[in-house]
Amino acid sequence: MSKSVPLSAFDAVISRAGTDAMKWDKYKNQDVLPFWVADMDFAIAEPIQAALLERMKHPILGYTLPSDGLSDAVRGFLQDEYQWEVEADWLVWLPGVVCGLAASCRAFAQPGEALIVNPPIYHHFFDSHEPHHHIERLPLQCGNDHRWTWNFVTLEERLKAGGVGAIMLCSPHNPSGTVFTRDELNTMMQLANTYDVTVVSDEIHCDLVLNPEARHYPTAAAVPQLHDRTVTLMSASKTWNLAGLNCSYAIIPDPTRREAFKAAVQSTVPPVPPLAYVATEAAYLHGGTWRAAANEYLWANYQYLVERFADVSELHVHPLDATYLAWIDATNLPVDNAAEFFEQHGVGLSDGAQFDHAGFIRLNFACPRETLGKGIDRMLAAIKTLTS
Repeated sequence: MSKSVPLSAFDAVISRAGTDAMKWDKYKNQDVLPFWVADMDFAIAEPIQAALLERMKHPILGYTLPSDGLSDAVRGFLQDEYQWEVEADWLVWLPGVVCGLAASCRAFAQPGEALIVNPPIYHHFFDSHEPHHHIERLPLQCGNDHRWTWNFVTLEERLKAGGVGAIMLCSPHNPSGTVFTRDELNTMMQLANTYDVTVVSDEIHCDLVLNPEARHYPTAAAVPQLHDRTVTLMSASKTWNLAGLNCSYAIIPDPTRREAFKAAVQSTVPPVPPLAYVATEAAYLHGGTWRAAANEYLWANYQYLVERFADVSELHVHPLDATYLAWIDATNLPVDNAAEFFEQHGVGLSDGAQFDHAGFIRLNFACPRETLGKGIDRMLAAIKTLTS
């Protein structure tokens, strides 16, 4: 049984200097606080650290297979969390979700076929395909409630025209933070079935549902009668801050699609490192209390962020159900590029143009409240320079 984790544990400001951290070393020797790339500034859960230290007692780190215990841990977690019964042979292990996107493009789209993506969306959805494919952008629609979701009318019109190999979903959605409803997922899958299209669902943020009123449904589990049409990409990496260890997996119920995916992975994707397997198993078996505390802290961080910007007319923080990535409308800010503007004032953010939505910025709030507050202070001071 994991020990309880106090929320105060996430207040600890841990220097990442000397660790070659991509997030921080982008601005090495600069006075810029980084809120861009999606990793956390929190110490990993103690059971994960303990499992890694125990494995390091053995002096050999050769090619390693996923253990039966790891498979059981993942399947047990999915059953408990989502009531999703996954067979062991449905799992295909990968060193990252991005290579899973690339393998899916190769496996499920013929030369000349389109891959549908829904911007604003994680930038690797735009560059994982082969040169003989093309990306078809069908933007999400943003309603009066500022919630982003799919435009099913536009989607069906495009599917009717033919020539689509796969629909590439991001669920929960990055960067909007939307958790799609079961009805939305059902509509998506019914259209995919009608027009004979594979659905590839990147669900790397599925265990980071912060809004207590929201619930994530894995696409395959939401519409179980059509699960053979799905490829689900998951990982413990975002939830438990293990991104640097490189371990994820695809869940592919249909044997034909699974073999096509494995063929696309062969000789192009390296094996998962041994320590990554160890950390992943420990996360699913013993990381539950840490995850619950982290999500509670992150939800409070998001609410703090919204409160701090509530009276700032130049920025609007969109509602968020999942991820630790705030999606902020900066179109009222009188500058050419909001991300560059804030970077010049000591805050490193992701440019919305990276997600095919210029005028927005994305802010990673997975950090101690003190660090987040300093970043917000700098952003507010920067905005004042435009009006003073």
